[in-house]
Amino acid sequence: MTLTDEGGKQLPAITVFSLAIRYLKEDAMNESGRQLAGGLNPDDVHWVLTVPAIWDDEAKQFMREAAERADICSKNLTLALESEAAAIWCRFLPVKKCGDGKSLKTFKTGTKYLVVDAGGGTVDIAVQTVLENDMIENIHIPGGGDCGGTKVDEAYIQFLTDIVGQETMHKFKNTFMDDYIFLTRAFEEKKRFTDQSSRNPVVFRISACLPDLAEKCTGKKFDDLIKESKYCGQVKRSGDKLQTDFDIVTNMFAPQIDLIVDHISKLVEREIAKIEAILLVGGFSNCLMLQNAVKDRFGDSKTITVNDSDLAVMKGAVIFGHRPELITQRISKYTYGVKCNVPFDGKIHPPSRKVLGKRGIYECRICFDIHISAGQSIVAGEVQHKKTYKANTEKQTTMELEIYRTLSSKPVLVTDEGCHVAGRLDLPLAGRGLNREVEVQMIYGGTEIQVEAKEMATGKVHKCSIDFLN
Repeated sequence: MTLTDEGGKQLPAITVFSLAIRYLKEDAMNESGRQLAGGLNPDDVHWVLTVPAIWDDEAKQFMREAAERADICSKNLTLALESEAAAIWCRFLPVKKCGDGKSLKTFKTGTKYLVVDAGGGTVDIAVQTVLENDMIENIHIPGGGDCGGTKVDEAYIQFLTDIVGQETMHKFKNTFMDDYIFLTRAFEEKKRFTDQSSRNPVVFRISACLPDLAEKCTGKKFDDLIKESKYCGQVKRSGDKLQTDFDIVTNMFAPQIDLIVDHISKLVEREIAKIEAILLVGGFSNCLMLQNAVKDRFGDSKTITVNDSDLAVMKGAVIFGHRPELITQRISKYTYGVKCNVPFDGKIHPPSRKVLGKRGIYECRICFDIHISAGQSIVAGEVQHKKTYKANTEKQTTMELEIYRTLSSKPVLVTDEGCHVAGRLDLPLAGRGLNREVEVQMIYGGTEIQVEAKEMATGKVHKCSIDFLN
């Protein structure tokens, strides 16, 4: 997978992510060196990397590998789900620190609430319950999608492109990158504080060199380009500022805000018990238009906006790194399992899959051996599946298991529609012979799937990882 920068250049995604993580890591170490005598050794630090809760296993493995390329030891790395981290922080947050005078700290045991983590690239929505001793329980599969604040940024850039043209905007990004970054950061401030209550025109600051570049590329004055665009009569220029009718600005925000409100509505409607609160966190949640849309749809009394909500995930991740047990339960999005042979049952198995086995018993050899089911509640840290596997040949040194995945809660065959190989697990096998056995324990309740393989002959325990990328 490659990523394209603002200038159109491409790099492998793993390179971009690993370099970004390395920069943050080195900055943290340099800061510790300034504040602590002797500084810190990177191996003395436990690093926590946050990821959206809606990400699949492949994306989580990608992030772990990116961190490892940044020289973060895997054993010193924990992945935290962003909606969970935000909820943890808000669970510890005093009431007076909460923007609306409410916080999870005041909620009674058993209270249901939503955490809406509205970030730049994605929006995560988790349904959770307050437990005793500051514990939190997930009670629904995380929802959300690709409807974050960066989509609004793209709409703003498209608005400018509609005026000056593709060629001008392309040259502007490549030739005047500092000015382009200034322009987008100035819009970021507007994105937070624009309020639909007044419906007054919104003033955007643009780079002074953009009108000059547009004239060179098009041969037309900037004001004439505005008049010739679809925004004629709705946009006025004054120096390095654009006065824009509020309806145009609304159209930049509305698609993403509508998607977020729609995602929230679906989760609220699915829950039989009453949702007591909707907690807004993440950088995009600072947007007044988003806050007001949620309050208008679900009621002002239910909506909690946290001061410095863009830091809630980071602060909660630090707490999670120390106390991962605060999240007691998660809900599995998928059904996981392996391929197995079982005695043929004409009531559930298709006749075409009927095969005579070695023991003279008819078998179905491509059955889905379910470890956990989609929608199943999983206790964090508990073993969900334990099974012993035997060697197939006398000389093999590893045993490969294919891990299957599907959204269906009751798959019968691994060839059922929607079932596919999600990843592969290599189990170590010492010695020789056919009598070698490996006991495999699968733990699905963490932010990542954990596997422990015990060689029965030696008692040696290996921590293994499922490879979801290859």
